[in-house]
Amino acid sequence: MPRRSPEIASVRRRRRDAGGPGRFFIKPVGEVPSDPAARLPVPDLLHQEPIPWGDLSGSVELTRYAFEGGDSAGVFEALVEALPLAPSSFTPATFAPQLYLDQLVPSGFALPEGAPPLHARLIQHVFAHPPKDAAHRAARQAVLRELEASPPLREALGRYHGAIRRLRAALEVETTEEPSLVRRKVQVLVALIAAVEALGAMQGAQSLLARLAALGETVRSEPSWERLVRLVDLEGNLAAVDVRLQLGADGTVRGFAIDRIRERDDAHLLPGPFLRFVQQMLSFFRGHRFGESEVVVRLFDEVFAPLTEHVVAMLATTGAVEFYLAAWAFRERARARGLPVCLPEVHAPGGGAVRRLEGLFNPVLFLQPGRVAPCDLPAAGEDALTVITGPNSGGKTRLLQAIALAQLLGQVGVFVPAERAVLIEAPSLFLSLVTETDAGQVEGRLGTELSRIRRLFEELSPGAMAILDELCSGTNPEEGEEIFTNVLSVLPGLRPQLFVSTHFLGLAARLATAPPVATLAFLQVELDAEERPTYRFVPGVASTSLAHKVAERLGVTRADLEALVAAKLGRAAPRGPASPP
Repeated sequence: MPRRSPEIASVRRRRRDAGGPGRFFIKPVGEVPSDPAARLPVPDLLHQEPIPWGDLSGSVELTRYAFEGGDSAGVFEALVEALPLAPSSFTPATFAPQLYLDQLVPSGFALPEGAPPLHARLIQHVFAHPPKDAAHRAARQAVLRELEASPPLREALGRYHGAIRRLRAALEVETTEEPSLVRRKVQVLVALIAAVEALGAMQGAQSLLARLAALGETVRSEPSWERLVRLVDLEGNLAAVDVRLQLGADGTVRGFAIDRIRERDDAHLLPGPFLRFVQQMLSFFRGHRFGESEVVVRLFDEVFAPLTEHVVAMLATTGAVEFYLAAWAFRERARARGLPVCLPEVHAPGGGAVRRLEGLFNPVLFLQPGRVAPCDLPAAGEDALTVITGPNSGGKTRLLQAIALAQLLGQVGVFVPAERAVLIEAPSLFLSLVTETDAGQVEGRLGTELSRIRRLFEELSPGAMAILDELCSGTNPEEGEEIFTNVLSVLPGLRPQLFVSTHFLGLAARLATAPPVATLAFLQVELDAEERPTYRFVPGVASTSLAHKVAERLGVTRADLEALVAAKLGRAAPRGPASPP
C-alpha cells in the first residue's frame, strides 16, 4: 500500500477536531487571507469586479488527501456552496416562499437529461440575492448574450461542467486498495485533462467567460501539465517513463522522482504481464518489496501535486458555471413550449423610464400540466400603483407571481419570462399572495390581514416593488374598503412599484372615477364572448366577479344543492325554475 506523507496523514484528525469539512477547509466568505500565497486564483464568473474567496488553503490540502484515496465526503459540496456573492438589498423571506423558488429552480431551470444535476440550493440562493451593483447584472447578461451568439462556446461550457463534476466524483471515492486506487487516479487525471481542454475551447471569449479561458491557459503553462498529458495517453499508453526510486532497508519506496517522459511507438507504460511477474520475483529475492501499482501511484502523485491549487479553483467555479447553464436551460425549456424569453432592459429609478412587459408568462406554471398563456401589460411609470380586478380563477394571482419573477430574475441578470421587458430597478421586493393559517395563530382573519399591511409598511423601502393579492379580503366590505383606500393613499409617499388585486369592484370603480393619487392605474381580466377568462389583462375595472359561472362550474348552484339534499332524503329534487345563486 502506498505510504502517505505525514502532512496528508494528519488531515482526517484535523477535520475531526475542526468540527466538520466546512469549518476546517473553507473559512467563512469575507475572511480573506492576509497571505497572498493563500489566495487561490479562482475565476469570478458572476461579478464585474472580482470578489475574493475566503482562505481555500485547507481545500488544497484536502484535495491532495482525496487524490491519495482519503475521505473527502461533503467537503467539495461545501466548497461549491461557499461561492461569494456581491451585497444585495433583497430579503428573501419577503418573497421567496411565495414564488416557490425551492420548487421552481430544480424543475424550470434543471439541466437537460443526461447532464449532472444542479446544485439547486445554491442557484436558488443566487436568484434570491440580486446584486446592488448594476455592473454585475450587466456582466452576467453579457455572458448569456455571448452564449446565445456562440454555440461552440455553449458546448465548451457544458463539456467543462461535465468534466469538473466527473473530476469531483472521482476524488470523492474513498479507496486504499491499490488496483482501485490506480483506476481512480486515472479517472481523476482524465477528467482534469477534459476540463482543461474544454477551457481551451473558450479562447476568444469576451465576457466573464474569458476568465475561465485564462485559467485553462495558466494550467497548460505549468511545467507538470505536459508531463501529465503525456503520461495519461487516452489512445493507448504511448509513453515510457524513466523514474528514480529510493528504497528503505525494509524494501519499501522511500523516495520517488521522474527523470523524464518520452514518447514511443511500440511500448506501453508498463511491461507485459509475464515480464512484470519476473521483475517482481527478482525484486522480492533481492529484498525490494515494491509493486508496479505503488510505482504508478507515486508517478500519478508526482504529476498531480503541482496542479492541486488549479484543481481546487476549477471545482470552486462549479456554482457559477451552473448559474449560466441553468439560465440557458430555462430559456430552452420555455422556447420548447412556444414561450420566448429575453434579457431585459433594467433602468435606474428616477430617469423617467417606462415599465413594459410583453408576452409575460408565469414559469411557476411549469410545475403543472397544461397551456401557459402569455399576456401583455400596458406601459406604466416607475411609481404606478396598479389595481387588478376580475373573476376568481381568472389568473390574477399567477399574474402577480409572473411580475415578481420577471423583476427578480431581471435584476439577477438572467432571462426573464417575457418576450420583451423594460424594468425599473427596485431596491427590494415585497410579495404577499396568500395568508397561511395555523393552529397557533393568535389573530383572526382581520387581525392577520392588518398585520400583513403593517409588515408591508415596515419592510418596504422607497422605490421598492410591492405585490399584494386580495388586500383586505379578511373583513367586511365596508371596513375593508376603508383600509384599502388608506393603503392606496399613504403608500405613494414611498413611490413604490405597486400591484394589488381586489374583489372590491365597487370601490375600484369609484377609485377609477376619482383616483386619490395621480399614479393609480387599473387592469382587469379579459373575458371572451362567453364570459370565460382568456388569462390576459386589459385596462379597466371588472364589472363582475362571475361568481355564478364559478358556481356552475363547481356544481354549487341552487339546483345542484337541492339535488344533493333530495338524494340524501331519498326523493326527487323539485322541478321548479332554478333560483339565482
